[in-house]
Amino acid sequence: MLRVTPDTNTLISAFISEGNEYELLKSAKLGKIKIILSLDILKEFKDVISRPKFGFSKEQIKNVFKQILSISEIIVPKLKIRIIKEDPEDDKVLECASAGNVDYIVSGDRHLLNLKNYKNIKIIRTFEVLKLIK
Repeated sequence: MLRVTPDTNTLISAFISEGNEYELLKSAKLGKIKIILSLDILKEFKDVISRPKFGFSKEQIKNVFKQILSISEIIVPKLKIRIIKEDPEDDKVLECASAGNVDYIVSGDRHLLNLKNYKNIKIIRTFEVLKLIK
């Protein structure tokens, strides 16, 4: 089974529209892939999804968070990585993926995509992962 670490924006997109990112999480729920997340990614996700512009109530945010937790393996990276100078916040995704021994990082973020891979972990867009599991 493929192990993937989606970045925060990928997770957010999954809950605001029924596009590829939604399909990615649906695939995890169906047991086709395993989502690997860290506490740092979860914290960022909760902070972002709680922004007023998304219009989620506290109850909806709690439910969304429960859904994510139910389909994810949560890991605690031991090593701090400092690679993405343009946006150091993206390093948390690399830390999680590396510690979680994932196959792919799923992102639309150019800072991550420009790396192409990190320690044999390919960094690809959501539609590419969906093609792999079809």
